Amino acid sequence: MNFAGLFIRAVKSGCICSIFYHGFMMVTGQTVTIQQAFVFTVVFILLYFLWLVLVSHRGRRK
Repeated sequence: MNFAGLFIRAVKSGCICSIFYHGFMMVTGQTVTIQQAFVFTVVFILLYFLWLVLVSHRGRRK
């Protein structure tokens, strides 16, 4: 397993998803703070990284 590659993939996806999600919220008129965006991005990155590790580990076991 290449943990560094999986983490980089999770960071890229987390940043892109956060930009789209919070951009949509701002377009619809909701207020967005830097703290909300930061927490969302960090949690998304960590959960997506965990999911990538679990999926890649499960694929190698079979």
